[in-house]
Amino acid sequence: MMDFISILIYLSIYLGLISTVFYVLSFMAEERKDKLLYKDSELPKVSVVIPAYNEESTIAKTLRSIIRTRYPDFEVLVVDDGSKDKTLSIAKRFAGQKVKVLHKKNGGKASALNFGIRRAKGKIIFTMDADTTVDPGSMKKMVRFFKDPEVMSVTPAMVTEHPRTIVQRVQYTEYAMGLFLRKAFAALRSIYIAPGAFSAYRKAFFDKYGLYDEHNITEDLEMGLRIQYLGFHTENCPEAPAYTAAPATFRELLLQRRRWYVGQVENLIRYRKIISRKFGDLGAFVIPTAMLSSLFTVMITIYLMYKIITTISDNFVFFQNINFNLGSSVDFSFHAVERVLFLLFTQPSILFTLLFMGIFGFYTYYASKKLGKPPLMFLNWILFFMLFAFFYGIWWIYSLFYSITRKSVKWK
Repeated sequence: MMDFISILIYLSIYLGLISTVFYVLSFMAEERKDKLLYKDSELPKVSVVIPAYNEESTIAKTLRSIIRTRYPDFEVLVVDDGSKDKTLSIAKRFAGQKVKVLHKKNGGKASALNFGIRRAKGKIIFTMDADTTVDPGSMKKMVRFFKDPEVMSVTPAMVTEHPRTIVQRVQYTEYAMGLFLRKAFAALRSIYIAPGAFSAYRKAFFDKYGLYDEHNITEDLEMGLRIQYLGFHTENCPEAPAYTAAPATFRELLLQRRRWYVGQVENLIRYRKIISRKFGDLGAFVIPTAMLSSLFTVMITIYLMYKIITTISDNFVFFQNINFNLGSSVDFSFHAVERVLFLLFTQPSILFTLLFMGIFGFYTYYASKKLGKPPLMFLNWILFFMLFAFFYGIWWIYSLFYSITRKSVKWK
């Protein structure tokens, strides 16, 4: 078991190094590319569809944000999906030349999005969550990419808004890393997830290839995979930030990731033919690498949880043998510190971890340059490295349990 896990850890490290070098080189290549972009005079009409269910605490802030956008011709369609609170009445206060408020019976997010898209007049459709805010220039920067006829979707720079709790700070760094990776994926024509919080699509794609799957728990992931499966391209605009409210507690985050990961499993099974060389870097490298990384993380997490328990037990005996007590002499401190350092730095995996910390530091530096330095950036970074790998393993273990046992997962 020990040798197998050691091999697994080194395989994970090797996979991580290969992936990192590949993505860094792809990112550098993407930075040098000239893009086909719309001029101001060519910008098409835009429709922003905002599905809302019991969003009375955030809908006003979201609408104020999108109304302030600097775009020449756009409309906003708020679709109240049978809310039981004051969402509808608050949204109606903004009804006017640019904002239309629609109401329907509760049918879920995808149903509300489709209801709005059918009534949209714009050539470009933005889907926007009712707890998201955007910079005034984000919409124009994203729409410019639709000059390229192969681009069917454009993603923004997703950022967690005002991280306060430890869980939110971990997510902030995760999203910052995603900003770098999504740009690298764009270079590989391999973006297969368009964030539901604020992404743009050609309306013509919906008209020809269908609307959102109303029975899919991750309708945005399904749409991203559908775009790739049909041979089209999703772009990314890191200069267009969209700020989303991140889960504040571990339980809230666990429920969110359970839906994401169970949905990812279901959709990758549905689009399993995409995992082939026929689909370029996406099918030959990006998705297989992500799947292997998740599998390795689950197995290593299970092992480490077992190892932590046995190590605590073993070291309890050790500390008893050196007369452990909190007020003991320097002699105890020396032995304790010596043992901890020995356990750490005789493990090559620790040295590779330090290397990855440096690489991911570069990722987050890139994000800070694009978005401005966030509060307590260094603290967010430290918390990420302390907690994310463990969080990620727990999320996947929990999600795979639901997938394997076919337990029902619904929108939360």
